[in-house]
Amino acid sequence: MKTKGVASRRRKRSAARRLRPFWIPLSLVGILAVAAVTFAIVYPGFNPKHVIAAGNRVVPSSDIVRAAGVNMNVNMWFQNGRAIAKRVEAIPYVDVARVHRYPPATVVISVTERVPYAVVVSDARSVLIDRHLRVLAPEYDATTLPQLTLPPGVALDPGTFVTRHDLNAMATDYDAMIAAHIVPLQLEYDRLGGLVATMRGGVKILLGDDEDLSKKLALVDPILAQVVRKERRVSEVDLRAPGTPVVVYR
Repeated sequence: MKTKGVASRRRKRSAARRLRPFWIPLSLVGILAVAAVTFAIVYPGFNPKHVIAAGNRVVPSSDIVRAAGVNMNVNMWFQNGRAIAKRVEAIPYVDVARVHRYPPATVVISVTERVPYAVVVSDARSVLIDRHLRVLAPEYDATTLPQLTLPPGVALDPGTFVTRHDLNAMATDYDAMIAAHIVPLQLEYDRLGGLVATMRGGVKILLGDDEDLSKKLALVDPILAQVVRKERRVSEVDLRAPGTPVVVYR
C-alpha cells in the first residue's frame, strides 16, 4: 500500500512538472484578459454617442429614446440591457423591446408595438385596448374597431391591464362572433348580465349567456337575410332561447 501511495504522489508531481512550461503563457493570457476588461471599462469610445429607435410606427422615436434612459457617460457594454428594455416596455403601446449594441458607440432599441383590438367605454370615457386588454391610449379614429361597453367607474389608465372577468368574456365572445362571420359594432351586457350585440343599422341581437353561443350565432345570418328579403325593419332579434327565436320589428 505504501508503494502505491508513493507512486501516486510521483504521478501528481509529474503532472505539475508537465504544466510548468505553460505557466508563463497562461499568466500572460490572464494579464491580457484583465487588461482588455480594464481597457473596455475606461475607454471612452464605448460610451454611447447614438441611441436609435427601430420598429416603431405609432410611438415617437423620441419617446422611446427618452424612456430607455441610456446613460451617455457610461460604457454601453456595462449598462443593463434588460432594465433599458423594461423601461421602454412601460410605454403603453410597446409590447416587446430589445436592446442591440453596435461598436463603437451605437445603441439600437427595436420595439414591437401592440395592435389595437377594441374600444372600451366606461362612463363617458373611451380608450383603445389590445387583445391582452392593455389600455393603449385614449380613443382616436377607431371606427373599424368594435366598442365594448363596461359599467360606470372602471379605471382605464394607459399602460394598465383591465383585469375584469366581464371584459375578458366579452372579448372572447367577440372573437367567436368574428369566427362565425358576424361583425358587431358594439357589445354590452344588459341589466341581467346577458350579452347584447349591436349590428350595423342599429339591430340588436340579444344573446343572453354563453350557453349554446355557437348555436345562437348560427341563427343570426339566416334570420337577418330573411328580414332583408321581406324588406322589414327590425329593432331586435332575441336569441336567448335559440329554439324559439323572436324578431321584434320597428
